[in-house]
Amino acid sequence: MQFNHHNQISNQISTMQFKPIGRWLLGITMLGLVSVTGMAPVKADSGLFNSPVDQLPVATRTTLRSGSAVVTGEKGNYVAQVLVTGSMDTAWSVLTDYDNAARFLPNVESNKIVETRKDSKIVEQVSSQQVFFFTVKSRVKLVLTESNRQRVDFKLQDSDQLQSMTGYWKIEPIAPYQGASPTQVLITQVVESQPKSGVPQGTFYDIFKNTLSKTMSAMGREMTAREAAKSK
Repeated sequence: MQFNHHNQISNQISTMQFKPIGRWLLGITMLGLVSVTGMAPVKADSGLFNSPVDQLPVATRTTLRSGSAVVTGEKGNYVAQVLVTGSMDTAWSVLTDYDNAARFLPNVESNKIVETRKDSKIVEQVSSQQVFFFTVKSRVKLVLTESNRQRVDFKLQDSDQLQSMTGYWKIEPIAPYQGASPTQVLITQVVESQPKSGVPQGTFYDIFKNTLSKTMSAMGREMTAREAAKSK
């Protein structure tokens, strides 16, 4: 999946242009996560800990550890990363909770598994949102393939606004220092998406990138709530 992100729009753009953008936007709100706390301090005697987070650029590491999502890329090709306090099991449970996603994802009216195959699932999502002066809806179907409780590959099967969308989610355990038990999870989403003809591409890409970040925040709140419930 599902499933992490500015050109000025002329007042002369027609109503027919607004609707496709909005419908497209709403079809990509699946599967986002956001960091909620910083990393634990590194012990002075731990040495250089070469975790997946430590391998990232300094600015990216700083943003992730401050509790914010990072979305990079342009023109439909994006990498979204977030650092979440909690376990791999909790991260996986949120990432793959397809039938309940409408409960915690913004603007999602329904999200459900419509077909289960031997090695994959097909998930359909219907979303609605206020875009400019219009309330618009979008529908997408994604083929999801889960691997080793660590990765979910997704590919667009059908959509009313997207021409194509492929990518994957990956989760990795992160320890506060070398030799310690993991206390956080790094979630990475890599996605490539293109709109159907007739949708202004510049606006499409800006909305896509922004939507990834907003959806991740909602998923992060859900993971935080589930992690807290486990400790009670």
